[in-house]
Amino acid sequence: MTDNDPLQMQIQMIRAQAETQKNMFRQMYASDPGMVEHLCSQLDQTTEMQIQMITQMMGAAGPDGVVDPDAQARMVLEQLGYGEEEMGQLLGGEQEDTITEEVLGDIVPAEFGYGDIVTAISSLASLSEEHPAPADPERMRRFEVLLTGIISVLNDHKLDGLDVEPRDQDSRDLVLSILSDYWGVEDRDDLIGVLRYLIVEGHTKDYMNALEVKSASGTAEDLHTEDMDDEDRAVSDARFAFTEAYAGQFGPAMLRGWDLGRAANVTRWGYFVGFIDEEEAWGILDQIADGCMEFFDSWTSYAQSYMFGSMFWKCPFGPEACYENIAGLMISVEHLLTEGPWKDFAWVSGRS
Repeated sequence: MTDNDPLQMQIQMIRAQAETQKNMFRQMYASDPGMVEHLCSQLDQTTEMQIQMITQMMGAAGPDGVVDPDAQARMVLEQLGYGEEEMGQLLGGEQEDTITEEVLGDIVPAEFGYGDIVTAISSLASLSEEHPAPADPERMRRFEVLLTGIISVLNDHKLDGLDVEPRDQDSRDLVLSILSDYWGVEDRDDLIGVLRYLIVEGHTKDYMNALEVKSASGTAEDLHTEDMDDEDRAVSDARFAFTEAYAGQFGPAMLRGWDLGRAANVTRWGYFVGFIDEEEAWGILDQIADGCMEFFDSWTSYAQSYMFGSMFWKCPFGPEACYENIAGLMISVEHLLTEGPWKDFAWVSGRS
């Protein structure tokens, strides 16, 4: 393979981009080597998957080096386990763009801005769903599990009960690492503390505090506290700017889906690893569901709130990070409402 080999050049570029990202992780989490190691390990896995995919795609190129799109698509579908009949159906005609593709397809990630966030969130209103209906106890439990749908789809979690994964040691280790690495949860007390924060305060309170400062003609500096370091202040300033941009459009309730949805996920994770028992888990999910029914009247309004809150959280990381994050959320929501479990399960309007 020569230095001018197109495949080798692409692989080198992918590895270079990965190394740049690792350096960013090392700078952002200099005080937390464990987090750096975890993020870099995940990035290595993603990088190797990209390289494998590129290698497969380049294998579909003809003698002139031009890739045949049909051959390329067929090769990728084969790797994903599709049979000949399924591939024939998928490749038989032109596919309509998804809402995610229509909304985000022409946007340059580095230029993703406040207006684009509103456009993306508003676009979900075009997805149809069942009319809300009250639920009996059995249906209510199903509803409470489905409140974790957005992240469950992204994490490939189960959505047929409280268990997020099969009951084996590898799955337990995975969920323990999620709780530890992303939530600082090491035991039952930590879990209860995080759930109390999400249900009672969460990012909803941060947004509310920023709104109060703005309404009093204050500045971002008014939200700084003595225990903040430079990174904390930068995060606070970015979220204040975000709040300023939407102050006249969205109130604090627009973040409740984000906080309650995360609380539902943390509850299922905590149950799965044994920090709370089944009765406690359903009790907490009952409380979360009551909050969701109070603030939202559809899967769409719930998902829109989840996405808006996620953007409040993600905005300090820059436009490209926000673009990638909202794209993933839109794909998940669109799946849930068009072919996933939200499609035929109506939002719950109350307890019957």
